[in-house]
Amino acid sequence: MKTLRKIYDTAFKEKAVELSDKRSNITELARELGIRVTMLYKWRKDYEK
Repeated sequence: MKTLRKIYDTAFKEKAVELSDKRSNITELARELGIRVTMLYKWRKDYEK
């Protein structure tokens, strides 16, 4: 059985990146949002451009 990937909308990504800029513990934030830490770092990198 295939695992479906969850698709996050742009507003959620922007809010997550904004919160990560304000907080020092990225791992804890990712856990609270229910996403992987690597995904949050990727979104941060994408929004820097």
